[in-house]
Order: sequence, then C-alpha cells, then structure tokens
Amino acid sequence: MKVLEGYFGLERNKLLFIMISVNLLLIWLSKSVLLNETVFYNTYSEQLTYERSMELFKRIMDLSWVSYLFSPLVLIIKFSVLSLIIYTGFFLSDLHGKVSLGMIFTTVVASEIIIVFASLAKFLWFTFFAGNYTLDDMNFFYPLSLINLFKKGEVAQYWIYPLQSVNLFQVAYILMLATGLRTISSVKREKTDTIVLLTYGTALILWIAVIMFITIDIQS
Repeated sequence: MKVLEGYFGLERNKLLFIMISVNLLLIWLSKSVLLNETVFYNTYSEQLTYERSMELFKRIMDLSWVSYLFSPLVLIIKFSVLSLIIYTGFFLSDLHGKVSLGMIFTTVVASEIIIVFASLAKFLWFTFFAGNYTLDDMNFFYPLSLINLFKKGEVAQYWIYPLQSVNLFQVAYILMLATGLRTISSVKREKTDTIVLLTYGTALILWIAVIMFITIDIQS
C-alpha cells in the first residue's frame, strides 16, 4: 500500500513525462522490431507484388514520424477527457469538495501504467511467441482478452474491438483508478469504486458502441 501511495504521490508533470516517454518508446520498439519487410509481404502477398508491398512499407516508414508527433497529444486529450468525466461523477455525488480535477488528472495519468503493461505484453508476445505473423494478426490480438478465444475468421469485424476491450488489463485499470482516487482523497472506498464504475464504465460502453457503429458504417 505504501508503494501505491508513493506512486500516486508523484508529481503530476513527472508522471505525465514518464507516460509519454514510455509510450513513445513502445511505438519506436514496435516499429523497429515488429514491423519489417517480411510482415508487410506476409500481409499483402495475395493483393500486391513483392515490389509493391516493399514500396508501401517504405512509404509507411517514411510517415512514421506522425505517430511520434501525435501520440503525446492523443494521450493528453485522453487524460483530460477521462478526468472531466470522473470529476462529473464526484460533482453529481456532491463530493467535489474532497477531490479536485487536478487530483483526478494525476490519478488518471498514473493509472495509464496498466495500459502500458498491456502494450508491453503485446509487444513481447509478437517478439517471442507469435512466429510468422501479419499486420492483421497484430490488429486482432489483445493480451488476456476475450478476442483470444476466437480465430480471425470467426469474428465479424465490428465485434473485434468490443471483444478486445473485455480483458483483464481493463479490470486492473478500473481497480487502479479507484485505488488511486481513494489514496489521494478522503473519499470512502465504496464511493470511489461506484463513481469509477458509473463514469468510466459508462464512457467505455459508449465508446465501444461508437466504434462498432463506425465499423458497421464503413463496411456497409
């Protein structure tokens, strides 16, 4: 418990710097280790010639700087939106006097470590265990999720994201958020657990529904 208290007690800017840096490192590792000519050829061999697949690979690698540029921005937007959603839960529960928006933001940033572990697990899986894989395999797989109970051909495209979202890392993330909010504030455990489930849980369900709708719309 003292370890968690120390972790959630870290300075907000330091936590933000750590999360952005680790995410950028994972992006670099994925592009350097997991994405190569063989993977692209395996993915597009039935649609493109070897020369065309290599040309596509080069173009994508040339544009890889875009992910480094936008990743920090996307993370900050994610942290901010989620913090506002959770703060709304405290406000509606008349507990906003016990926890500030800044405290919630710090907790959200700190809890991102669970998502980092999930990304690291996926990286390690494809580095050491996946064997001869394609880009489709990478997009389909998510560690410790329901999607791994199925094969690619067994799942409709619009069900992939929902099945990926139901995973043990998601459970750990919710517990981390609730634990962090309880650690940095005087709000009781029952209240923090309920607020996180109602706010983050509802937002997650709505987000999954939006992704499903977009996927169906694109396919139709």
